[in-house]
Order: sequence, then C-alpha cells, then structure tokens
Amino acid sequence: MRPKILCLHGGGTNADIFRIQSRKIALLLSPHFDLVYLDGPLQCNAGPGVLPIFEGAGPYRQWLHDNHPPLAGQEEEQEWSGLNQLMAAFKEKGPFVGVMGFSQGCKAALHLVRRLEEERSRGSLQFALLVCGTAPFQGARDDSGRGRQFKASLDKGVVKGVESIHVIADDDPWRPESDALLQFFDEQTRRVIRAQGGHHMPTEDKINKLLSGLVLSCYEGV
Repeated sequence: MRPKILCLHGGGTNADIFRIQSRKIALLLSPHFDLVYLDGPLQCNAGPGVLPIFEGAGPYRQWLHDNHPPLAGQEEEQEWSGLNQLMAAFKEKGPFVGVMGFSQGCKAALHLVRRLEEERSRGSLQFALLVCGTAPFQGARDDSGRGRQFKASLDKGVVKGVESIHVIADDDPWRPESDALLQFFDEQTRRVIRAQGGHHMPTEDKINKLLSGLVLSCYEGV
C-alpha cells in the first residue's frame, strides 16, 4: 500500500473542487502516494475565485471561522471545535506521511500538526506542503484583540517535528499571511518557494515538478 498524503482545501471550496485545483501536483505525486481529500466541517459561501468556474459545485465548506472582520458569533479561536473532527479523520483514514493544504487548509494543517505534537501522536507524518497559506488571526501585528491573539498563538512555539514546504505567490492578496505563517515553522526544516501568480494552486509545470521533488525528498529523508 502506498503512503498517504492528507489534502485540506481552502475556505469556500470543498474536497471535490480541491481535487481539480490540485490536479497538476497530484498527477506528479500519485505514482508515489495516495492523496486523501477531506471536506471541511462548516458550510459557507463560495470563496474568492470559486465562482463562476465552480458554480453549482457546492455545498462550499471551510475549516474554521476566520472572517475579516469577524461576523458576530463567528470569531476565530485558538483551537476551533472542528479540530477534534479533523484529528479523528486523521487517525481513521491514515496513517499519513504528509499533509497538503491550500489557503485556509494550511491554517487547519498547522492546528492539526500542533495537536499531534502536543499528544505526541504524530506517527509517520513527515512533511507539510502549504500553498498560499493563511495565518492564525490574519497574522495581525497591531495592538488589536486579533493582534494579541496572533502573538499568543506564536508564543505556543514553532513546529519542529515536521518539514514544511511553503509556496508564496507574488501577487497573492493574502501574501502577508503566507509570510506570517512561516513564523510557526522551524526555519531549519522549512523551505520557501516564491512563485509568480495569485491565490491559486501552482499551474506552471516547472513549479509543480520542483514541489513534487521536494515532497519526495522530505519523504525519503534526503
């Protein structure tokens, strides 16, 4: 049986949409890994760039509430209730050697890896591929409540037991959050790929070949 990679979609999409969005990298990884796509627990409106391409492809889902500004009763939390559900799926459908996240899926992946480290139940998980990731509390550095929550999240410490590969796009409106997300991963075991384009999975063959090679290197311990 091939090793598995857990795949976490962005906010306002779903597992089926993410299969399409990630088809280029998946084509390169699928000879070596089984990719397991999960749906987020919360139903929501379609995310940025989803319509009109994926009109009628709902229901659209997200992992946690992180609206900016937050809606009443939907404020972001240090650990959201859906984390327990994600943990259960991780254990039931695994074991996994890696996790691939896009946008909000990267934030979900961070929470997952942290919980696994807290419980010392990381198992065979070796790497995280994080594309156009968003950060806890929007990476706020001001003196607002959100800024204080971001600092509190950082104060929990960095992820050390998992190698991370970060794709940060030059024209991504959420690029500052992708940069902020770097702080949560050990600089000794993280790799940063700066790419052209906006907030989407990489489309260039060159970038996808590079990423698949890095994933294999992480898995093989090269």
